[in-house]
Amino acid sequence: MSPANRTDAPVVDFEVIEAPDLPLLKELVAYWERRRGTRLAPRRADVDPADLPAHLPNLFMVDVLDGGADFRYRLIGTAIVDGLGRDSTGKRLSELYHDRPTVLARLLERFNLVVTERRPVFTRGQVLWLPDAGIRRFVSGALPLSDDGASIDTVLVEMLIA
Repeated sequence: MSPANRTDAPVVDFEVIEAPDLPLLKELVAYWERRRGTRLAPRRADVDPADLPAHLPNLFMVDVLDGGADFRYRLIGTAIVDGLGRDSTGKRLSELYHDRPTVLARLLERFNLVVTERRPVFTRGQVLWLPDAGIRRFVSGALPLSDDGASIDTVLVEMLIA
């Protein structure tokens, strides 16, 4: 059976990379750094979507639940919605992938890197978006947000199809 016909799609596989090499991601990181200043991370209120029009289609935010035991999609850009074929805003990862434990574990691992290391994490890999779309490559940056200056409560992610 070819990967495009697997019944457990989407498959998520990634590797952590040192830094993004795409100009759009570098621009988002520079914005995050400016908003952060000398703090651990910017607050959610410090991120203004009006400042990020070129990024909005590729952005999503997840709220950290129970210290990283689960995550809830706060918002999802249109390119991500189109790629996944659904709008998962307001849904928990555990709700969306309860029947795909391997996918759930990989997604939790990816977001928990940001929570536990309390720093931006950059990844690249492949996602089988839809059964009829084949495998797509992505590069992403996951940036922590902290309302209390001590714990990560939201993760801002830009995912670019490369």
